[in-house]
Amino acid sequence: MQFVRCLRMTQRPWTHLVNEPAARHLVAVRLAPKAADEPAALLTTLIEGLCPNADFALLTRCEEECAVTFCAFATPRDAEQLASAVGAEETEDYPEWASQRCFTLDEPTVQAITEAIEANVYSGGMPQQHRPTDVLTVQH
Repeated sequence: MQFVRCLRMTQRPWTHLVNEPAARHLVAVRLAPKAADEPAALLTTLIEGLCPNADFALLTRCEEECAVTFCAFATPRDAEQLASAVGAEETEDYPEWASQRCFTLDEPTVQAITEAIEANVYSGGMPQQHRPTDVLTVQH
């Protein structure tokens, strides 16, 4: 069994990372009501498990349709890694960003993320066959 080692980058305050959205990469997360008790903590744990190469920041705000958590990344690779793990799709809703994707954090997605995180925790590391990007298969 081969283990992946990573240096965890730091979650930064929103204002420290997102001074120029045009140079940052966004994964917007539409929050289904009552799908997760602490969606920001769940997303942070997932992102940290994906071993981002650079800093990231989260911000939750209310929009017309629902609450949305913005996951901002300094690098496109880190945004793509999260997007791939959760099946986020490209969007044009946030044109001020260098790249933008979105997905809905509903109960099946929360369950899949939780199972991926638990698989990582109980394996004692991040074995190749249990990376969140491989374990997360969300069916809608």
